Amino acid sequence: MTTRVKLSYTVEEDQVLTEVAKIINLAGDDMQQGIQLFTAVQQILRGEEDKDQHVDIGKSLEMIDEFRVALLNIDTRLSEVVDMVVSYDEYQRAQRQDQGITPPSKSAHRPRPKATTE
Repeated sequence: MTTRVKLSYTVEEDQVLTEVAKIINLAGDDMQQGIQLFTAVQQILRGEEDKDQHVDIGKSLEMIDEFRVALLNIDTRLSEVVDMVVSYDEYQRAQRQDQGITPPSKSAHRPRPKATTE
């Protein structure tokens, strides 16, 4: 198992959302893998991968596990992105408030669901 570390770096204020979009894109490979596994594991469980319609339970369980890891990676990345966007939104609101441009208001984002683990 690998250890995850948190990174931080600085970008120009007007580039924050562009950088966040790039970070979302980093989940693309996991998304593609998840889609492929989603389809393939169903075919295996239906016996479509074998001419005798034999179901390879071991292979299907391995694929389900890989699918879960891909989904976890996607969920983790999206959770990080939500934190970034919410922080940026709060910063922008505070800047406008300090400049007297808009009255303070609640952030437009909806509360995000809490992730559950086994």
